[in-house]
Amino acid sequence: MEKKPLVSIVIPTYNRYQYLYDCVDATRSIDSDELEIIIQDNSTDNKKFSEYVNEVNDSRIKYYYEAEHVSVVDNCDKGVSHATGDYICMIGDDDTVCENIIKAAHYLKDHGIEGCCFPFPGFNWPDMTFENGKKKEANMFVKYKADGSVKEISPLEPLANNALLSSLEYMPRLYHALVSKQCVDRLYKKIGTCFPGPSPDMANAVATCLEVGKSVYISDYLIVSGYGKGSARGEGNRNQHFYKNLRNLPWLPKDTVEKWDKNIPQIFSGETIIAQSASLALDTMGADLKKYKKDYTELYATFFWHHKDARHEFLRFIFKSPKKVWWFMKGVVKRIKIKMFHEWKPVPNYKELSDVYSLLEAKQIAEEMSEGIEYIWKQE
Repeated sequence: MEKKPLVSIVIPTYNRYQYLYDCVDATRSIDSDELEIIIQDNSTDNKKFSEYVNEVNDSRIKYYYEAEHVSVVDNCDKGVSHATGDYICMIGDDDTVCENIIKAAHYLKDHGIEGCCFPFPGFNWPDMTFENGKKKEANMFVKYKADGSVKEISPLEPLANNALLSSLEYMPRLYHALVSKQCVDRLYKKIGTCFPGPSPDMANAVATCLEVGKSVYISDYLIVSGYGKGSARGEGNRNQHFYKNLRNLPWLPKDTVEKWDKNIPQIFSGETIIAQSASLALDTMGADLKKYKKDYTELYATFFWHHKDARHEFLRFIFKSPKKVWWFMKGVVKRIKIKMFHEWKPVPNYKELSDVYSLLEAKQIAEEMSEGIEYIWKQE
């Protein structure tokens, strides 16, 4: 009888084989039979990659190919639906996971924990460029030092503070985190999807926070987050995450415009797609909007500040409603006050390395920094 995996790593992908080979090689370098690697491929031509999967002959790899084009949400849902592990982690095809993800999953299972977040190093792929076309000196960066501390977190707290623009850092979720299959199964039973919104990471984070049981933050490096030029994160770092016509974006669900929140401008940007995903997830989950208020003030001010090319279109949207004008003014005043009275200084990274050239090397360095870490429960 085949052993049930402890952890399922889900990798949705579409026409990004320049990263996927290294992603899979780095991930399967983990020497554990408790790992399951699920690849959900929606690329236009998978012949060479299919041959690669057959050649490596790794029984932990479960490869699924969908020839007909589907949205990124559907591709993620299909991948997660194949997971059989006790815990599930979804990564991008330019990311990888570290060996301590098995150790962390054992800890979660032993302590009856359903959701887990953690810090992770970032790796800029060699093709990665930024807004000015240049490369950054550090191609591997670690924001926080891992010390093995484990602290309980409230999944609902980020939603209560600002559900539309919540930071993912302390939100249990499938993407770049760990969630129990039991929680995932409950979501599918309740709403028929794990991704009730056009941006899979935020949509799932909001839905998971509303459903998950006991959750923790573990201070350990369990994945490496890759930044390839062709990724959404790569576009964001070059300030290219901006498109005017939502109907011309084939990776979005077909009903995106029809379900779009009337208080969010129909302009695709990092801010609007995150806010729309959070808004739709709240509605789909039947959340109490008195507890988890949709606050548009910060969204309006942030969008106006970051997207000069879209300001004219944005203001036309705002001036259609006195309520939207009021929200916008409140957001701008709040932002000005913060700039005037709170000097913002970027927090320096814990560690930066400039001579890391492969995802596997970045993974090995992260594992070396985690070596010997013991998980210790930390009381607040």
